[in-house]
Amino acid sequence: MDVETEETCLSTVVNNETTENAKANLENRNLRKPQWSNTFQSIIAVLGFSVGLGNLLRFPYVCQKNGGGAFLIPYAISATLVAIPLFILEVALGQFSAKGPIKVWAICPLMQGIGACILSISCMIIPCYGVVFAWTLYYLYSSFSTVLPWTSCGNSWNTLHCVVVGETRQNRSMSAVLNSVQDIINITDTRRGGFNYKDINTTGRVSNTFEHTSTEQFFQYKALGVSSGIDDLGALQPHLVICWFITCVAVFLCVMKGIRSLGKVLYVTALMPYFLLLVLLVRSCTMPGAVDGILFYLTPDFSLLRHPQVWLEALVQVFFSVGTTWGVIIAMAGHNSFHANLIRDPIIVTVTGELTSIFAGFVVFATVGFLAHDLQLPVSDVIIPGPGIAFIIYPEAVALLPLPQLWSVLFFTTMLMMAIDSVAGNVETAIDCIEDILPRRYDARPVIAAVFMLAVFLAGLVFTTHGGVYVFQLVDWYMGTVACFFMAILESGIVGWCYGAKRFSSDVEAMTGKRLPVIFRLVCFIVLPALITVALVSTLVSYKPPTYGEYSYPEAAVGVGWFIAMVTILPIPVIMVIQILKAEGSFVQRVKSAIRPSSAWPDSRLKDTAESMKDTFLFIIGLK
Repeated sequence: MDVETEETCLSTVVNNETTENAKANLENRNLRKPQWSNTFQSIIAVLGFSVGLGNLLRFPYVCQKNGGGAFLIPYAISATLVAIPLFILEVALGQFSAKGPIKVWAICPLMQGIGACILSISCMIIPCYGVVFAWTLYYLYSSFSTVLPWTSCGNSWNTLHCVVVGETRQNRSMSAVLNSVQDIINITDTRRGGFNYKDINTTGRVSNTFEHTSTEQFFQYKALGVSSGIDDLGALQPHLVICWFITCVAVFLCVMKGIRSLGKVLYVTALMPYFLLLVLLVRSCTMPGAVDGILFYLTPDFSLLRHPQVWLEALVQVFFSVGTTWGVIIAMAGHNSFHANLIRDPIIVTVTGELTSIFAGFVVFATVGFLAHDLQLPVSDVIIPGPGIAFIIYPEAVALLPLPQLWSVLFFTTMLMMAIDSVAGNVETAIDCIEDILPRRYDARPVIAAVFMLAVFLAGLVFTTHGGVYVFQLVDWYMGTVACFFMAILESGIVGWCYGAKRFSSDVEAMTGKRLPVIFRLVCFIVLPALITVALVSTLVSYKPPTYGEYSYPEAAVGVGWFIAMVTILPIPVIMVIQILKAEGSFVQRVKSAIRPSSAWPDSRLKDTAESMKDTFLFIIGLK
């Protein structure tokens, strides 16, 4: 990918600009980042990150559980009031400044801790979500077997009570099987041979329909090799270590040259999933019971819209499915052309991403409907949330099809494509943060990427142990949720009220030729932070300790979880104190100085012209 000619960060420079400011602006021009080859590449870069496994694994279940087709109403409203405004805000910050997730907060030095938060979250999320890629890679490898390994019992990892679901329809109803399973569901199970982890309680890991089936046991006892708990991590598992190593190498190759390598990969990894999902949907719709599954997915239950929890679920799903506040959007936008359409492109990405979630739901529920039809069960007894859809339900369904290896390969290839963009996006963000910290004269991107991915590989080895899934669940339970909500509120407040909505609107005008409309200013700087605050408070109020099935984490593990949640926020107050101490004057003068943009911000010549809160409010509501 050829790097385009560098552009001036400021479209206009006032005639009476001082020599000092002219030098600062000239330096900013010279330091502008390499740019995407074209607009399409910049769009698919962010789209590839935004459309991840959550669109395929979580949204369909959340949608059906909260009213089916009726859920799309609060979902669309949340996308309009939260996802799109915050998306545009982050794109504008990155595109205008051409800076990474740390240096971009020169807009308000007092809040430079947000950049450190982004780096800490990235360092946690990469190995945590990257290991899902490794699990998927192992399933893809297993899909090339002559007989799919999750379709039979009698293997070393199976228990004495293993049941092959597909075979039960030939002899007796599934309900009879479930009755026999219920007789032993509350006792401790012992595996044949295996990893020397006897006395494993398998109760309640997934829905009762799949308890003790060959697919569930392959996932739990072969792929993951689960131990008795987080205090029993056990040894590293060679098959997961190999898959994890391949994952890290693949991600390194994607990001080793920055957008020059990542941009080329995106043409395949961001677009191929749509083709594969379409193939899987066509095949799924030809199977008996598919229509029942789709109707179960979309049949609206408008009575559920009266419950606040449904609206909260929609807001949270939209917030995390788009991927704002992770720093990736700012990092990717930093490579945009200065005059890229920062209003149109984020809307395209957001709408495409949310439509992808709905489209993926058709694929999932058509398959679930077929499986329910084959098992002679209601669809509601078959669907389960999260990774269970990918690693239990779908493998069971494809095992019942002709050429099961083909459909298994296609499905897990789709998962790999959707996962790699999200992981690579977070890695690119983390490396951008590191490059922001290092002096500009060090141009050693491949070396930085190699060292970082080596550290990621070593950190992720804990997830390849027998107790790795418990660590994964703990980190996933606490990581980033509070911090992301908190950072979204801060981003809106910093830009709208500290930097100034009028000044920000002028920056957007410099890039696009048009100022932000009043409706956007109202939503972005007043409505959005209010809604996110409600979501944050509701999340904290409804907090429950982490579990894995019926396994309850010990208090020490819960304490570690809260440490993970707090450590991502800690840099913000720490750096606030440092910035105040560095400034001069009284406390109020120090705070005012730390709030103003530093000389590193492109439009720093305006740092002393901040408007009052009253003027800012009048401008936001369109009265000034």
